[in-house]
Formats: sequence, structure tokens, C-alpha cells
Amino acid sequence: MELEPARFRRLILLCTDCEKRDDGPKSLGAKAAARQLKHLAADGPARVKLLRTRCMGLCPRKALAAVVCGEGVATATAELAKEADLEVLARAVAAR
Repeated sequence: MELEPARFRRLILLCTDCEKRDDGPKSLGAKAAARQLKHLAADGPARVKLLRTRCMGLCPRKALAAVVCGEGVATATAELAKEADLEVLARAVAAR
């Protein structure tokens, strides 16, 4: 088996199951959030890959769960409750 280097430097994992829960976000959908995060992160110099996942077990109330990891970024979790949170996350991931 041969391993190849990834074509991206950073990774955002976005839970799609958070939207379906009873106490999930009311104003932020997973598909729209993923689209907007991908667009916002594309503006930075670092290549960012966004993956929509199933439940990661983080389950924040009234928010979507996200995990960020990659080169030059400490692995972190985020609760995305409103559109402003998407901009903050994208800025943090795409920087440097």
C-alpha cells in the first residue's frame, strides 16, 4: 500500500446529524453551513477540505458541531449556532 500526501492542509468536519435533533439549531442548516464555510475558507492561502459527517458525539445544544484539524492549527471543536460563527471558524482555519 502506498500513501500519498493530501491535497489540502486543513480539515473541517461538520456534523449533519445535529440539524436533525430536536434541540438542534433553528436558523442554521448543515448543508447551507457547509456551502458557506467552503466558500469562506477558500479565500485564505491554506487549502481547506470540508467534510460533512454523521454524529461525532459532541452534540451541542441548538448548534452544529464542527472539528478543525490540520497543519499549523491545533485540533479544536466548535459550536456553530449562527452565521457569524461560520465566519469566525473559516477565518481561523484559512489563516496562515
